Amino acid sequence: HLREEEFEKLENMTARVGGQSRIRLIGWSEIEILLCALGIYVCYIRYGILHEKLFKTPYEPDGAHFRYPTGLIGIQCVMNALFAALPGLVLAKQPLTTPMWKFAGAALTYMSAMLFSFMALQHMSYPMQALGKSSKMIPVMLMGIVIRGKKYKLRDYLCVGLITGGVLLFSMKKASAGTDSHSSPMGMTLLCLSLLMDGLTGPVQEKIVEQHNPTSHQLMFYQNLFSIFWIGIVLGITGEFGRTRDFLLSHPTAVRDVLYFGLASAIGQNFIFYTVRNISALACTTITTTRKFFTILISILWFKHKLSLRQMFAVGMVFSGIIWEAVSKHRARMARSMEKAKTS
Repeated sequence: HLREEEFEKLENMTARVGGQSRIRLIGWSEIEILLCALGIYVCYIRYGILHEKLFKTPYEPDGAHFRYPTGLIGIQCVMNALFAALPGLVLAKQPLTTPMWKFAGAALTYMSAMLFSFMALQHMSYPMQALGKSSKMIPVMLMGIVIRGKKYKLRDYLCVGLITGGVLLFSMKKASAGTDSHSSPMGMTLLCLSLLMDGLTGPVQEKIVEQHNPTSHQLMFYQNLFSIFWIGIVLGITGEFGRTRDFLLSHPTAVRDVLYFGLASAIGQNFIFYTVRNISALACTTITTTRKFFTILISILWFKHKLSLRQMFAVGMVFSGIIWEAVSKHRARMARSMEKAKTS
């Protein structure tokens, strides 16, 4: 039986819902992060499918394949900016006080991360690149300490270690005969630069929010606007702008897939920027890092494939990290609620 003092604490933490008193075991913060995760998973699973389709489909009339990743990034940034323009510029209720050079800096690190990642693929196999990108929670955490002076508990480091290690272990494949798994020093250097830029982007965005408090759509619009500027320079230097344009003009069926791809990106970015602004960059990176893990896991369960012992251990690591973090944050929220109840 609960003691009288405990009953009083619980009563102070209750809310009137439909005339009845109920304990708020789940708060808005838990619902918020679940909705953000769901939105990111749905949009970027579709995004990944369309990305693969674009590069593997032989398009009529001549069966040519789309081979212009930088051009695709440019189109993606244009669509992202267009989707954020109305709520970010016209409907925004607060004036923008952020200096434009800060958005330009965030866009530069964001674009650099993608470009270095694409360049790394020229010098290493895709499995190696994917494994390396799975560890981007670590640079995001480290850059948060360096740039924003954030302090993390030992639990946070252990949770990140469990999730990162689990995703890496789950994604690893045994090298088989004829499988190209090389990774040259140049490839590893480019991959490390990509991870560094990933690590910088989230904390830079958080600092902009902390100092100037733009809305998530203002942050999304201006970052993508400057991303168009940076990628435009690359497209102009490489000549890929013209090649992308000519391919789409001569292959109309590819235009539909490109537009659907951009749409998935634009909707997904709404959830990403909301998460960065209202929760944290590390939470956003956790969601995007575990997306591929859950995609593969759902595929395995759906098609009734067998999990290896290594993959089962990896699943346990990832879920342990996620559940530990979620339970710890829930307990912290409940403790804060009880403190407020005491003082009210």
